[in-house]
Amino acid sequence: MKKIMSFILIAALLFATQTAGFAAPNESAALEKIIAQVKSVIDVPKELSVFEYHTWDEPENGKVWNLSWSDEKYEKSCYVMVYENGMIANFSFYERNDATGIGSLSREQGQIAAETFLAKVLPSDMKDARLKDFYSSEMSFSFIYNCHVNGLPVKDMLFYLDVSKHTGKVIHYFGHSFIKKGDKFPVVNDKIGADKAKQLYIEGEGVKLIYNSYYDFQKREIYIFPAFTANANRFVNAETGELIYGNIGARPYAVAESAGGASPSKDDGYRLTPEEQQSVDKLAGLITKDEAIKSAVSKVPGLSSSSKAMGANLSSKYDEKDKYIWYLQFEDYSVSINAKDGSLISFYYYNRSYTDKPSIMTVSEAAAEKTALDFIKKAAPDKADKVKRSDDRNMPYNFVYSRDVDGTRFPANSISVSINPADGKITSYELVWNDNVKFPAIPGDVTALKAFDIFAAEKGFDLMYVYAEGDKIALAYGFMEAPDYFIGPASGAKLGYDGKPHRDRRAVTAYDDISGKWYEETVKALLESGYYIAGGSFNGGAQITQEEFLRYLYSPMQAYYTQDDFYNMLVDGKVITKEEKAPDSLLTRQDAAKFAIRYLGLDKAAKDGSIFKNPYKDTVAVNYLGYAALVKSIGIMQGDANGRFNGAGIMTRAHATVVIYNLLDSR
Repeated sequence: MKKIMSFILIAALLFATQTAGFAAPNESAALEKIIAQVKSVIDVPKELSVFEYHTWDEPENGKVWNLSWSDEKYEKSCYVMVYENGMIANFSFYERNDATGIGSLSREQGQIAAETFLAKVLPSDMKDARLKDFYSSEMSFSFIYNCHVNGLPVKDMLFYLDVSKHTGKVIHYFGHSFIKKGDKFPVVNDKIGADKAKQLYIEGEGVKLIYNSYYDFQKREIYIFPAFTANANRFVNAETGELIYGNIGARPYAVAESAGGASPSKDDGYRLTPEEQQSVDKLAGLITKDEAIKSAVSKVPGLSSSSKAMGANLSSKYDEKDKYIWYLQFEDYSVSINAKDGSLISFYYYNRSYTDKPSIMTVSEAAAEKTALDFIKKAAPDKADKVKRSDDRNMPYNFVYSRDVDGTRFPANSISVSINPADGKITSYELVWNDNVKFPAIPGDVTALKAFDIFAAEKGFDLMYVYAEGDKIALAYGFMEAPDYFIGPASGAKLGYDGKPHRDRRAVTAYDDISGKWYEETVKALLESGYYIAGGSFNGGAQITQEEFLRYLYSPMQAYYTQDDFYNMLVDGKVITKEEKAPDSLLTRQDAAKFAIRYLGLDKAAKDGSIFKNPYKDTVAVNYLGYAALVKSIGIMQGDANGRFNGAGIMTRAHATVVIYNLLDSR
């Protein structure tokens, strides 16, 4: 989330600095006022003498101002996006400096800086913002605050702040709110209560058993597994008990087809390999480009015999090697056709203006759904009775029907149709369907109730304000955020996206066994920066394995990798070779030195050990001498009290902490 936020801010800053600001006479007073409002809450350094701005109008919030300040050399800059009422939405401060290594700011100091800044930029009716999440990187702290109204959290009304560990200042701020001007927060009694809300949520299939799919790119196979999932976009109205849906992101969307690869050709000058011949054989019997175009014209509403295809591409599906698709481009349409039988897979009409303004929604949702169902029966008659309407209905007039397998949904396969509410015409259609997959039997007797309790114990099923369908704010029970795991029906165990045991991605923030130890402060300093070994206890005297050490070193990113993916990343980054991969082996001091030097990108300098003088009192193997000498000269490893390198000695977790801290601080 932080990376997305930073990208938005940087992109906006670049756009702002390229746009010269010339104030028209009728807006000069408004510009002066908005600058004064911004400077009353944000300290813009005096040396930032280059000022530029641009504006745009938003239907909901009026004029939006983008202000930027920088010095003459653009080594320091400040960007602010602010609404005409003075509400600051984005802030970014950039300063080129030579700060390296782990910063000295503590988390508590960073939080004080974040909350001091937040108190200045938030209007009075949003002052009750409470810390929701915290992340740490080597260079900054990231804080996420959730706005509360009447003492209750408002879902998706969030504020993100980054605080530099070197300067102690807020360097990024992003206020994220879908609440519109004039929205009212109902003050109602909770007539339902948590227990009844839980019952209604489960009865409404808020937690349900589905089939999930995972595509293994290495094996080129689809793996299907059953599991329970929780719908974080479904809520129970706390006053009426009605099941309601969240309306966040309720805007039309369509998936544009991507064209990849070229139509195969044969060169008579070469003898085909068996694999090549097999690929050629698969193309036998496929329809031609002209036949695909003719099929598209006959099946897509709006195309006619006069419609001309401007581009065509034949490509196989990555997850179904025997399925080929024609991707066609017309003036206002993109269309994909099954190259085997000429059936319609998708189309998107991208020239029609879509609006969700009630004033021109002349077609009822019921009538629109009938149009969608009629088209599905025509376009995919063999699948129309194998789907059911999706319960995640946060896209108005976009109807999604997921595949139903003997009463269990398979959301990865679906048929979707979008309807323009102004005229009732179809604007997009998409069929996502795997023909040759097997659905395993569903084992165990874990119920939706048990799965709910597991989700709720960690994520919380709480009372909150939500922006619901119908553009209304409601008091409701639900999940503040979607669980990042599934629940297996056999044992109730947490499963990851691939059906394997779930890996907890939450960073460790404290240990219960480091108090008073010689390595306590070093471990804490790394924890402050987001570096940790998984578990509630540190066990400093325990020997460390190769994988534990490397995951410790790559803490900010490693949680998202499986073991294979993690090692592939290390091999690609030239930190380790394929031959050196030994996750469970105990890590020697000489290998720790080697990995540390490679982490710094100095492997070429260290490879030839013959050019180095041994700085230690014991013998160092020549193939490790370069690494051993460099870690000492840089200050990463110093050897033992007797001046020995002891390369074959096994690293403990405590010693690994010192090495990693010194390594990070040396950059």
